[in-house]
Amino acid sequence: MGGKANTPKTDGAQAIEPGGKIIHEVGGTIMGSDPKTSVTNQWCQTWDVKNLFVTDGGPFVSNADKNPTLTIMALAWRASDYLLEEMRKGNL
Repeated sequence: MGGKANTPKTDGAQAIEPGGKIIHEVGGTIMGSDPKTSVTNQWCQTWDVKNLFVTDGGPFVSNADKNPTLTIMALAWRASDYLLEEMRKGNL
């Protein structure tokens, strides 16, 4: 099939592409336990708007050099389960 192995970079600054070069931008709506230092709680629910959930890469506090798609999917599923339960309770 013509595949060729790349030599991995040992310097992290060289291994991570500059912002905007790859599709998976993360961060910006950081998840945390304190509304003064974060935008969302552990359920990806914003502190200020209770019916707003950020279910993309925004709540990530950092970015590894690996594709975050599966983690995004897992967090979105988890947030959806929480959202449905809160709706059933009448909290949203």
